[in-house]
Amino acid sequence: MIMTETEVPASLTAFGYRPRPATAVIVEQAPAQRLGRIVAALGIFWGLALGGLFIPVAHFVLVPTFLVAGLVAAVKRAREDRRLLSLRGACPRCGGEQALRPGGRFVNGRGIVCPTCHGHMTVETDSAPPRA
Repeated sequence: MIMTETEVPASLTAFGYRPRPATAVIVEQAPAQRLGRIVAALGIFWGLALGGLFIPVAHFVLVPTFLVAGLVAAVKRAREDRRLLSLRGACPRCGGEQALRPGGRFVNGRGIVCPTCHGHMTVETDSAPPRA
């Protein structure tokens, strides 16, 4: 299966303001593609841990930190069956038209910060699973 990009209607909401329409571009990943992203995350962090072995004294902190960070990144990527590539819409607070590239898992109720007014927005849509 190939990754498929899809445009999904959404709305941006903020506490005390009317919701504004938005468009989210998501990508649905096949299990093989998710596995590739998991292995890449582990490889990067565990490679850094291997490089940290050669730094005197600091390796006591660096190696365990990079090993755990690799596991955390791998678990986060394993949960990303649907990734949010971009989001276009107007901020409910300031009304500024935004073209955001937040990345990460696509779930209903995900929080995003407006780069113009720094207000917190929430992405609401019917096509995403609810936020845990």
